[in-house]
Amino acid sequence: MSYGGNKNKKTFEDVELPTNPNLPVWLITPKEEKLIFERWRKKAFARCDDLIQAYVKCSNSYKNPVEGMRMCDEANKASMGCVAKYQKQEYLDIEREILIDEKIVKKKKYKEFLKSLEDEKKKAV
Repeated sequence: MSYGGNKNKKTFEDVELPTNPNLPVWLITPKEEKLIFERWRKKAFARCDDLIQAYVKCSNSYKNPVEGMRMCDEANKASMGCVAKYQKQEYLDIEREILIDEKIVKKKKYKEFLKSLEDEKKKAV
């Protein structure tokens, strides 16, 4: 997976995922699972950004990449340890709960929308 790649590529965060309001909110589609995983990954890297930047700065200070990797091993271990700390099942479950809460709100709005359409239909008759 590329971190610097195509800036125009849409992520799951940028796309409104259709949710069937007739399904239970706890039922998560494969696309929603990908969204959850993407959010989880981004948050883990965001929490450790200062350590990752320190490693990048250290490794870029050497002309020879192999020497940079060897000399900055401590910073690399710190950044990787930080990311590993946040890439655990409990944080994935938190992201799953956030998505389910969002789906509950969407379902409630959809029901309100249907009720308003029904009310308008009754007024027109």
